[in-house]
Amino acid sequence: MTDGSSPLAPDSGAAPAPTPTPSPGSPPAPAPASGRGQDPDARRRSRRRALLLLLLLLLLATGVLLWFFNGPGSDDGSGDDSNGSPRGDLTRAAALLRDAPALHYTGTMAITGAEGGEDARVDLIVSNPADALGTLRMPDRPALDYVGIDGRSFLRGNTEAWQSLGMAEKSKVLAKNPSMVQPGMFFSQDLATTLAPPALAKTVAAEDVPDEKITVGKPITVGDHTCTPFHIDDTTVCLSDERVDGARFVDRVTFPGGSAVLDIKALSRQEVERFSTDFRSKLPLIRDAVDPRIKVTNQMLRDYKGACAPTACVFTTRVTVMFLGTTSDPDASKPVPVTYSWAIDRDGTPVEVDPECSGTLLIKPGESEDLSCTGTGPSVGSGASRGQYTGKITISDRALTPKEYDRLVNLAVDNSEKIAALPDLPTA
Repeated sequence: MTDGSSPLAPDSGAAPAPTPTPSPGSPPAPAPASGRGQDPDARRRSRRRALLLLLLLLLLATGVLLWFFNGPGSDDGSGDDSNGSPRGDLTRAAALLRDAPALHYTGTMAITGAEGGEDARVDLIVSNPADALGTLRMPDRPALDYVGIDGRSFLRGNTEAWQSLGMAEKSKVLAKNPSMVQPGMFFSQDLATTLAPPALAKTVAAEDVPDEKITVGKPITVGDHTCTPFHIDDTTVCLSDERVDGARFVDRVTFPGGSAVLDIKALSRQEVERFSTDFRSKLPLIRDAVDPRIKVTNQMLRDYKGACAPTACVFTTRVTVMFLGTTSDPDASKPVPVTYSWAIDRDGTPVEVDPECSGTLLIKPGESEDLSCTGTGPSVGSGASRGQYTGKITISDRALTPKEYDRLVNLAVDNSEKIAALPDLPTA
């Protein structure tokens, strides 16, 4: 029979079993698995060690990630990696340049076809909207005046100056008028467009260049101070070791292959205003500029020397325009402005000519136009039947139509106002 109690339950009335005592030399009994017998202080110390180890691992992982994404640590001791990284320095330098009213460039530049293969000496001021004024000079040769506006470059110089640029055969013709020069003729790119402050800022920012292609060299001396070269792929930007509002100014830029090495200076407000005034005063020289890619010829169709009526003579010539560049060039089919002016004399004395004997007309490359002019002389004395007439026409192409020139004049005024509204660069 059972009384309802479990046969495995201890007898409540029985004495408790004695705790076994280890015999001498036997190993101690193992601690309870639950740890309830462990010292509470030991458990707390163990937990603290585990937490400290975890925190150390987190800090180490964070440091590795920051180094991976931002590069080596700061060079100014601030601990802020972005402030001292090459990318950060270039970004701030670019921001400083972007809204500069104008910059002054001096240095050397390779010129395609230049005499002796030497570099030209450059002295240019380029404004924020890419207006430019200055000079180019080969060593020990006369300078050529440079004007840049709206992506177009114009040069004016004497015969010797053009010869120094490798234009010996055309130097006499080029010396007569300013010339509009295209990228690739002397420079790989339009100077004013490339050196305008926003364009230079884009070069300095180098957003398309990966960080691993940006390296920093040892400081060099530029003028009366030092700058640190930042090698951006195949371009070198030298940043001043002085900081202005946390940014470093660009003291020098070296373009790929050393094609140009230019020192850079900021302009004061007075210098900016003087540039704007000088630029507008120099702009008229481009009105009569020619395009070296254009050749204009004429063939006299009628030259009535000694065969005219006593009081009148008509001369006619055929004017032909040729484009010397490649046929794929968009300008190869663009009508060319051609100016012409007749002069007629009878027996060595100039005579009156009709109003249509001078003017401007548009002729497409590869096409011709016939031009005529009537010269009227005074009445002749008794017994005279005819006079000896001589006619001469002067022709020249023009790089700009009158409408295009007027547009550039208005653009120069607008650009001057834009420059005046830009803030001065901060100074140290």
